[in-house]
Amino acid sequence: MAQKPAPLRWLVSRALAAAHRRRAGEKLGLAARLWLALADRLVFVRARARVGGQLQFAISGAAALDRQVAELIDGIGINIYEGYGLTETSPIVAANIPGHRKLGSVGRPLPGVRVTIDRAALASDAAGGRDGADGEIVVYGPNVMHGYHDRPAENQAVRTADGGLRTGDLGHLDADGYLYVTGRIKEQYKLDNGKYVSPAPLEEQLKLSPLIANVLIHGHNRPHNVALVVPGAGVADRADAHARIRAEIDRLSAGWKPFERVIAFALIDEDFTQANDMLTPSMKIKRRNVVRRHEAILDALYRPKS
Repeated sequence: MAQKPAPLRWLVSRALAAAHRRRAGEKLGLAARLWLALADRLVFVRARARVGGQLQFAISGAAALDRQVAELIDGIGINIYEGYGLTETSPIVAANIPGHRKLGSVGRPLPGVRVTIDRAALASDAAGGRDGADGEIVVYGPNVMHGYHDRPAENQAVRTADGGLRTGDLGHLDADGYLYVTGRIKEQYKLDNGKYVSPAPLEEQLKLSPLIANVLIHGHNRPHNVALVVPGAGVADRADAHARIRAEIDRLSAGWKPFERVIAFALIDEDFTQANDMLTPSMKIKRRNVVRRHEAILDALYRPKS
C-alpha cells in the first residue's frame, strides 16, 4: 500500500479503522460503512484472493502474533482466532472463539481449565518485582500432564504444591478473563536500576518496520537497553541507514516505558538463522548465542563516545 496513490491509502486507513471499531462492538455510521464497502471492493477482495479467495478465518498459535498484524488480517475480512497452550497442557489452555474474542489476547481459558498469575515468582530478587500486572502463567485442569517420566527434579520445578503447572510464560488476565501472553520468564532480565525488561514484545514491534529484518535487545545488569539490528531489504543506502533506523525505533517504541526503549544500537550484516545457530527450529532467537557472537559490539555500545 505504501506504493499506492494517496487517496487509496487514505481509504484503506479509514476502512481498517472502521473495521476495528466494528470489531469492538461499535455501530458504524453511513460514511464508515461506505469506506469499508469501497475498500473491500477495491483492495481487500484482492488481498483475500492471494490466499485463494475462500479463507474466512485463521488460527494463530505456537508463537506471538503482533497485534497490528492481526488487526490488518482481520480488517481485510479474514477473522483471526488466537490461542495458547503447551505440550504439557494437552496442548491447549485458552482460545478466542466466535462471538468471544479480543485481538492481542489468546482468549479465555477452556471450560474446566483455570489460569492464575503468580507475581510472587518474579519478586524473589527485587523488591516489588516487575512493573505492571504481569506474572507467571500457572495452569490448572484435567489437561495438565501428570508429570515428566522419571524426572522428579523437573516435576518439582514446574508443579505448584496445589497441582498447578508453571508455564514459564509471562502474562496477565484482563477484567473479562482474557489471557495475554507477554513473554518468557527466562528471556526477562533486570537492568542495574532494578527495572525488569521483557525484550521479545518490543523486538516483534520493531520488526514490523521494512527497515528492520531482525533485532535483539540486550541490557542484563546494564544501565539501559541496546540492540543489534539486521537491516531490512528496504535499506538500500547504508550511508544514512543508522539515522533512518533510529527514527523507526523511536517511532515504533513510543508506547513503551522509557526504561524499555533502546538507547543505542549497532547494525550487523549477519541475520539470525538456524544455519548459524542463532534461531531455534521454532524461529525463536537463541539469545545466548547471539550475545556471545557479538559481545564486543554490545560492550562498545555502552562505552562513552569520545
